Amino acid sequence: MGSLQEQLLKAGLTTAHDARVAKSEKRKQQKKKKKGATSEQSDLQKHIEQTKLEQQKKAQELNEAKKAELKDKEQVARAKQILEHHNQEEIKGDSVFNFAYEGKIKELDVNEATRKALSKGRLAICVLEGVFYVLPDEPARKIAEIDPSYIVVHAINENDKPAEDDPYADYEIPDDLMW
Repeated sequence: MGSLQEQLLKAGLTTAHDARVAKSEKRKQQKKKKKGATSEQSDLQKHIEQTKLEQQKKAQELNEAKKAELKDKEQVARAKQILEHHNQEEIKGDSVFNFAYEGKIKELDVNEATRKALSKGRLAICVLEGVFYVLPDEPARKIAEIDPSYIVVHAINENDKPAEDDPYADYEIPDDLMW
């Protein structure tokens, strides 16, 4: 008696072509076993999917970082445009306006009307890239919406009325008070 393949061929249940295909498949599986390759595709597929997910996650994080950086650049550009457009040029004068910036006292030579407007809150001092700008109240509020760190001095007088329990309510603060 011959092998099972020969018996099936004689009985006419298979063809010679099917026998060769089965033989080659058997040989391929034996080679894989010798090399130590896994016969399961699921492990390989899981690894590929996990790698793709990690790559997508990294790409998404990079995109978010780029979007945040672009948004910051747009905000700085918008603030710079507002500052340059609304900067008050006619403020130079004999009077000095002192203000604190980064723990140091800075001086700004201004005229008397500008000094009063700064102390009343009608004007504000803003800084961008080490340059000081004097702006009217409304553009200064827009700058504060973008980033409050650009505002150096902006006196906001929401109520000129003193508080009810203020012990110094009877004493008027002089307008020409300088520090």
